[in-house]
Amino acid sequence: MTLPISTHEFFLLRSYIEEQSGIRLGDDKSYLVENRLSNLVLECGCSSFTEFYHRIRYSPQAHILKDAVLDAIATNETLWFRDRHPFRVLRETVLPRLQEEIETGRRERIAIWSAACSTGQEPYSIAMTALDLYSRRDREKECERRIRITASDVSGRSLAAARAGSYSEAAICRGLPPAYLHRYFQKAGNCWEIEDRVRDMISFTQYNLKVPPPRTFGSFDLVFLRNVIIYFSDEFKRTLFEKVAGLMSPRGFLFLGTGETITGYTETFEPVEDAGCIYYRIRP
Repeated sequence: MTLPISTHEFFLLRSYIEEQSGIRLGDDKSYLVENRLSNLVLECGCSSFTEFYHRIRYSPQAHILKDAVLDAIATNETLWFRDRHPFRVLRETVLPRLQEEIETGRRERIAIWSAACSTGQEPYSIAMTALDLYSRRDREKECERRIRITASDVSGRSLAAARAGSYSEAAICRGLPPAYLHRYFQKAGNCWEIEDRVRDMISFTQYNLKVPPPRTFGSFDLVFLRNVIIYFSDEFKRTLFEKVAGLMSPRGFLFLGTGETITGYTETFEPVEDAGCIYYRIRP
């Protein structure tokens, strides 16, 4: 059942959602809030969005309800090796450069952050790209030891799916090359499960980009902040880029989604172009 939402109620909830997550909904998105939150409103025993708003603001269950709201609102559109180019650059340019630094004693590991990992396709794609590169040199065990991937998302529900690493045929068909399917997955009933050697390279953690990062994050050499900043206000983008830069090693690399840019938001990064792919690195 869909509960009707008034303009006033939409503005209240839109403000709350942006405050809690950074997600900025346009004036024409009342239908989205209505469709995605109606069931939650009714499950909470509320008869209107106004009552629900007061519940998520002031009730003892406000914290739990906040997570439920963000789970419902978050867009979990994702696929394997999305846009292809970043993963080509990762395999052909960035990882070989960082591996050379390992071999010359200038670093011990490569730390990667997938900052909006949704149901796991992006961090698993990163891990498979790295394993594929190292296996060509018969050094797959070194890859598993040297490369650590942190994957985070605001949605607990998406993270649960990512940790499970089990995907339907429909999900597998969304961009996964057949060679990777047979190399890194095992059939389990009607689903495909990612192998432990891929899963073990990744640490999944629930993290809201609006709040200070946990101390466990450390410093990252690569950050994938892809297809998420399009949902944020200009003000929050500026704050977020500086926060991300503060979590990166000197000359670290940043990958954004197609159509996303740092232009007008930060001067901390400089663009790099590689055969049609634009990515960024920390300025010296």
